[in-house]
Amino acid sequence: MSLDVDSTVKGLMRDRAKLLAYTHAIVRDREVAEDLFQEVVSIAIQKHDEISNADHLLLWARRAARNKALESLRKKKYRPLALDREVLDLLEAPWKRLDELDSRSEMDHLRECLDKLAPKTRKVVNLKFVDGLSGIQIAETVGNEVRSVYVALTRAYRSLEECIRRRRVQAEHGTPGAADA
Repeated sequence: MSLDVDSTVKGLMRDRAKLLAYTHAIVRDREVAEDLFQEVVSIAIQKHDEISNADHLLLWARRAARNKALESLRKKKYRPLALDREVLDLLEAPWKRLDELDSRSEMDHLRECLDKLAPKTRKVVNLKFVDGLSGIQIAETVGNEVRSVYVALTRAYRSLEECIRRRRVQAEHGTPGAADA
């Protein structure tokens, strides 16, 4: 039995963040990754009858995204530093482990943890990941030294990682408030 169009679209939207992250890791361009994701959705709708279930959909979509991303890089005259096919093959196992995570709850964890960052730190993180600024550009924007920006980002990464880890444990064990401890 195969997935219907509605289930295919819902599954792809549910795992949108995972697929965008995977594609971005290859093409290193947020807009190109988004365009490629849209192409994968279009192809998946056309080929939904070849996809057997939700687990197969994510594997299929990641493979299609990879192929589209590599095709996109081949067509470009300017090529960003891209990962070799062998490296991409080695990354398949870790990506499959990430597939087991619920994207929505992970995004909820991230939002909650971002809200706990100090306002200045949150601004630096937003400038880096929302606005896509470089460390030098962030330093100019906030009036700090570049080294200070990188220190702030490193601390933010550690803080977010620990906070998300605590929230996962809280969700697994159903212990309200444990993530804030």
